[in-house]
Amino acid sequence: MKIIGVDYGRARIGVAFSDDNQKIAFPKDAVLGKHDPEKNAHLLSKELEKQSYAAIIVGLPLLMSGKDSPMTEEVKKFANLLESLTTKPVILWDERLTSKQIERELIFSDVKRKERTKVVDSMAAALILQSYLDTKNRS
Repeated sequence: MKIIGVDYGRARIGVAFSDDNQKIAFPKDAVLGKHDPEKNAHLLSKELEKQSYAAIIVGLPLLMSGKDSPMTEEVKKFANLLESLTTKPVILWDERLTSKQIERELIFSDVKRKERTKVVDSMAAALILQSYLDTKNRS
């Protein structure tokens, strides 16, 4: 069964799915957010209703020191709401620098800013999910 990866953002929520064997993450289209964690949790849960999956991995934005940032609390709130709406386990996963890494790779590949904006969130979700899958499959 698939696992879903999420890169939470107020304006866009990046989404990725694993394959059924939970080995490889694939980015999907981002969901346009509503600038509110509760509205965003409802919005994403509606999108996921059509899918069969085992769990949701949500990227947790920590400071480089490992401490919480202001966005960390919003993501935790979003994850708790999402878990209550989907009844699937929601796992928070360290996402430090994922969006920056994807942004650098896209710039290096000469992807125009407008195109980067369309894909960076879902690619970050795929990177978060792949990190989780790699760790899970190693143990």
